[in-house]
Amino acid sequence: MAHFKPILTLAVEHLFFADGRCPNLVFTTTPATRRVLQQYQLAVKSDANGITVFSDQEFLVEFDEEAVLRFEVFAQDPYFGFYTLEAQNRKLPLYYHSRNITADNTSLVLLDEQPAESQDLRPTRAKPGDRTPLLMVDIDLSGTEFSAAREADAPAVERSIKFNTRDIYWKYYFFGELAKLDLEIHDSSSPNAVAFDQSDEAVAKNGKAFISQVPIAMNSAPKQRFQLKDKNNSGKILIKRLPNAGVNLISKSRDLRGQQILVAEIYVNQ
Repeated sequence: MAHFKPILTLAVEHLFFADGRCPNLVFTTTPATRRVLQQYQLAVKSDANGITVFSDQEFLVEFDEEAVLRFEVFAQDPYFGFYTLEAQNRKLPLYYHSRNITADNTSLVLLDEQPAESQDLRPTRAKPGDRTPLLMVDIDLSGTEFSAAREADAPAVERSIKFNTRDIYWKYYFFGELAKLDLEIHDSSSPNAVAFDQSDEAVAKNGKAFISQVPIAMNSAPKQRFQLKDKNNSGKILIKRLPNAGVNLISKSRDLRGQQILVAEIYVNQ
């Protein structure tokens, strides 16, 4: 009976998520990779953190220089590109190679160029519903670290891919009776308070719009606590905690200087 042991664990982390994990990613193998897996009696298992590569201890053929595992990684979340800093203004898929790691030998480094055979085969940006992979990950098994990891008592090689969350301006729209008041948004959540300016744009239904003066880091569980106050009534609190921005309402807008910016829209009708 075959006995498999892990030789590589690849974890994906993302600062957008409260627990630091990056869920809803699907790792797929290319036809060439499936041939390599069969040639060296390797197996791949996906889990909530990423993937693990296993080696059959009864079949330890030495890896040659062409023993490369390529994974195309798809995001089940169509908004992944909206809250991921690394995906901003880059050609997809994002490319990582196991030989390019950080100084502490743990994280794979995002490369500026894709491998030559994959260039110009993908659209510049993925759209919701596209089957364009967001990542391409090459694991070169010919290095000594993977040969060493096949030893019976040796630990698996541990690697990670780390994503940073994107900063986006927040834009509140107020309608109804609220829009008739002299409004002010107050930040009660941070010593470095975020201020909002009233937009000079025309808003439908006599509404009002306010845009944050600085972009705010997007998060699946935002910690911001913004209050809505009436400036003409001794700062009376109208809404103790305004709803936070999500990634499902992202659009282009302009700040007070006329510069185009990306905003996360929040609508309040009361």
